[in-house]
Amino acid sequence: MIALHPDVERLALLGWRLHPVSRWSRAACIKDAADRATSDLDQLARWANDFPGCGWRVVMEGSGIWALDIDVPSADHAADGMKALVELVAMHGSLPPRPTTRSGGGGLALFFQHNGEAISGRTGTPVPGLDPRRGALAVTVPPSIHPRTGRSYRWIVAPWDLTPPPAPAWLLRLVAPPPAPAMSDVPKRLQDGGSTPRRYAVAALRRAVERVATARQGTRNDALNQQAFAMARFIRDNALDPSEVALALTCAAREAGLHPPEIEQTLASALRAGRGRP
Repeated sequence: MIALHPDVERLALLGWRLHPVSRWSRAACIKDAADRATSDLDQLARWANDFPGCGWRVVMEGSGIWALDIDVPSADHAADGMKALVELVAMHGSLPPRPTTRSGGGGLALFFQHNGEAISGRTGTPVPGLDPRRGALAVTVPPSIHPRTGRSYRWIVAPWDLTPPPAPAWLLRLVAPPPAPAMSDVPKRLQDGGSTPRRYAVAALRRAVERVATARQGTRNDALNQQAFAMARFIRDNALDPSEVALALTCAAREAGLHPPEIEQTLASALRAGRGRP
């Protein structure tokens, strides 16, 4: 039996949800990793034995935290997030002491308490080189090994030594997502029109919206993928416009709890696949 690394055990005891990743690519070792991530020590130990030498990622959702990933210029990243953050701090004010990792690629990850604030998950927010991570998004943590450099991730300040603090108001303001369309907008935008194909298509889209909006955790992404794929046939037949399908399903997915980057990726893939189907 391979013993669970002490750092992983400490994170789990703090309630942080983790899952294993490949040492060679940072790809998740398990399917549905964001949903299956856990702080259960027995499950983590089983994964450690199933995937010897694996790295670890912590999923923000359910861990009570969010992270700011800071890039440094390298073969992996063009932008200088360190310089950008220094400039933002000089402009807006200091950051509180917080848990911090140094990645094997040279970048940093800063961890803050999450109290339900709306935080964008879009890479390069608010400027290139700074990547907020929240919700189903994850951050690689020690004792992982960087797949390109072969260097270890390490804690500069560990969360068992310093509890993640709330982020300052100015940072939360800068990483807030843009205003989202509301579910209440959907009925107003979905007009039946006069033709039978249009009425049938709109009714189908309304059902799809309901199925996505009420999907349970662990099924949300699959529901969005399935319903978007199904709606693509109506776009092919010119009964629905791509923009109204995207808006309606985006509102429904956000209502279900999915996050913008995941929604955008799933919608684009499913609609592209559905429209290409004969």
